[in-house]
Amino acid sequence: MSYSSPIKCKVTQWFLWRAVLMLVMFGGFCIYFFYDWKVGYPEKNVVVANYVAFTKAGQDWTVEENRNRWEEYVAEQTIPFGDDASLYPDGTDMNEKWPSILGDKAAMRDKSDEGLWRDYSAIKGWPQAVDPSEDKKGAYKIKEQLYAAIVCLVLTLIALYYFLRTRHRAMIVDDEGYTAPTGKKIPFDQMITIDKRKWETKGLAYITYTDENGEEAKATVDGMVYGQFKEEDGAPAEALFQRILANFEGELIELVSEDEEDEDDEGKANAEEGSGSSADALESAEESEDSKNPSEN
Repeated sequence: MSYSSPIKCKVTQWFLWRAVLMLVMFGGFCIYFFYDWKVGYPEKNVVVANYVAFTKAGQDWTVEENRNRWEEYVAEQTIPFGDDASLYPDGTDMNEKWPSILGDKAAMRDKSDEGLWRDYSAIKGWPQAVDPSEDKKGAYKIKEQLYAAIVCLVLTLIALYYFLRTRHRAMIVDDEGYTAPTGKKIPFDQMITIDKRKWETKGLAYITYTDENGEEAKATVDGMVYGQFKEEDGAPAEALFQRILANFEGELIELVSEDEEDEDDEGKANAEEGSGSSADALESAEESEDSKNPSEN
């Protein structure tokens, strides 16, 4: 069958927009997790360590011996960072002294450690409500952010690969055969079977054909990614697939609808019922004949 022009179905905007959304989503998560691994969680640990220092200052203030030499006492204290420097941002001074605001004896007496923490955290831009048991991030929690970032990076690269690979592809059908998005040309006379069971529901069909080596291979017709089925655009994917079917002479695998199966079952039931009725009628006729003709024995 000869046609005036081939049908070409390019990749749809529907697919491209979703690919872009996947890139943005995975890329955004990747940046988010990397930031928490490198900056966010370590900085939260700095806040917690400072908060603990203020809490300890409040407890130590209740000891008269400490109050009598408070400025000197505060100058001797260090923020309780611990021994694991990996929990904090690079360059953190692990022997950093208590903030100087805690050395103000009058302020400590009037505001207590809680009031001083509100003032100090406001200056630093830190949260005023801190729960050390919940807010402190252990080494395993920080590493989790790194692992999650790596996973998201891999997914981002995969999404980018498919986006770049697919955006210039197309399905084409002409007088000679079908050209798959991969660029593989499949002549009509080499097609063996077409499986269209998913065409109506998912826009997918599968062509089994004989390749140049005489072996069976498969190609896909994907109407959702290429062309689609918008009536205002002429339903390009449907037109392409119908042209393939019009030139196809092999085996077509179709999905039997439930209505057809119900009709077949109903027909079988009626046939069986009809057979049963005929047998009953015959038996009744025989009994009637016997009643009209008494035994001659």
